Amino acid sequence: MSKKLISATILIVLAEVLSLSRIYLIEGTTDFSQFTSGLLLGFSVGMKIIGIILLFICIVTYDKKK
Repeated sequence: MSKKLISATILIVLAEVLSLSRIYLIEGTTDFSQFTSGLLLGFSVGMKIIGIILLFICIVTYDKKK
């Protein structure tokens, strides 16, 4: 397996874990909890986008390696 493919998979899985932790761990309506929730959401979305881009790069360059 390619290192990019492994990295893409790990990033997507970690992004899902961050998204779930945002839902279950952040409680209340204080300013800090809203800030933390937004921060976790931003990291989650960013990691998903990077993982998907790496996955597409692996798919496009798969035939060129053989």
